[in-house]
Amino acid sequence: MDFSFSEEQILMRDNVRRFLQKEVAPHVDEWDKFGPMSKETALGWLQKLEPFGYIGSLVPMEQGGHGLDRMSHGLLLEELRKVWASLGGVIGICTSVAGTLSRLGTEAQRENYLRPLLEGKMIGCSGITEPNVGSDVAGIETRAARQGNHWIINGAKTWISNGSISDFIIVTCRTGEAKGAKGLSRILVERKVSPYETREIPRIGLKAFPTAEVVFEDCQAPIENLIGKEGEGFEGAMESLEQARLNAAIGAVGIMQAAIDFSVKYAKERVQFGKPIGSFQLIQAKIAEMEALGQASRLLTYQGLWRLDKGLPCAKESSLAKFYATESAVQVTGMAIQIHGAYGLSEEYPVERLFRDARCYTIPDGTTEIHKLIIGREMLGLKAFR
Repeated sequence: MDFSFSEEQILMRDNVRRFLQKEVAPHVDEWDKFGPMSKETALGWLQKLEPFGYIGSLVPMEQGGHGLDRMSHGLLLEELRKVWASLGGVIGICTSVAGTLSRLGTEAQRENYLRPLLEGKMIGCSGITEPNVGSDVAGIETRAARQGNHWIINGAKTWISNGSISDFIIVTCRTGEAKGAKGLSRILVERKVSPYETREIPRIGLKAFPTAEVVFEDCQAPIENLIGKEGEGFEGAMESLEQARLNAAIGAVGIMQAAIDFSVKYAKERVQFGKPIGSFQLIQAKIAEMEALGQASRLLTYQGLWRLDKGLPCAKESSLAKFYATESAVQVTGMAIQIHGAYGLSEEYPVERLFRDARCYTIPDGTTEIHKLIIGREMLGLKAFR
């Protein structure tokens, strides 16, 4: 595996890094306190960041995207989430939805939803998790019944990223009589055509990242809004999970890098007992451990992205990266707080925000425990769950 970057990749990374450091980084702590960003704010960022390759990064150029490989996409996400993880979440979900429409959407769906998404005129989201369904996707209860030329959808989703500000949602739901995974399909519901209700969910971190409960009561969607084939919704959802897990991992890597950078800077500036605290052995030991965890997480994630780009199986590698990087981010940001001492607990310094954001990454896209079981299954050939 060769993780050296091309001149184009380095230029792309450096350009977006300069923009984010100038336009976003100085204001993040202030903006993050406002809570979930508004739809207008999110659309503004979509339009500002799209030219750097974000929303359409995984969409072919002939469909209006940038046609980047997954490693380049990962570099973009790392830079964004290093500066502001909440904004990275909003952008990441729109990028994921764009990828789904690009791969599985009809020409009409791409024209009506993918194009406006790429132009920063629409916000999309995806609905899988339910109040009674987390890791067991095959147990989804939301139902869609065919009635004439429409699907009638009833049910509830929860922890839906971008849910409260979305223009449309791709709902994984149960169609027909088949049970389990074979009975699931994905249907696009446009909010202004058939409104769905949303309620924002307060949480420990990622404060500016809209995340909601979504309720469908007799929501109508035209038959042609089926994404892919009926009964293949489970496979479609699982297909996108490897990329989602690596997106979470690279987000955790970005957060770790920010925590390391802030800690190194503080350790050089903070003076105790007449010298910078960075000269003390225990501080240096923490910095070294933080760097090791960060670099190991980055390499595991790059391995997964490399395998996806090569078209190789990636179930074990994406789970390794996701669980190791997100758990390491909690450790690294915790050590960053310790290095900052009492100031690490204060909102005056960004490390407390980084810690809260990092803690949110260990749950979505498969908990740490689920990923350990996936790794065990891939290594042993024995299933711990269906």
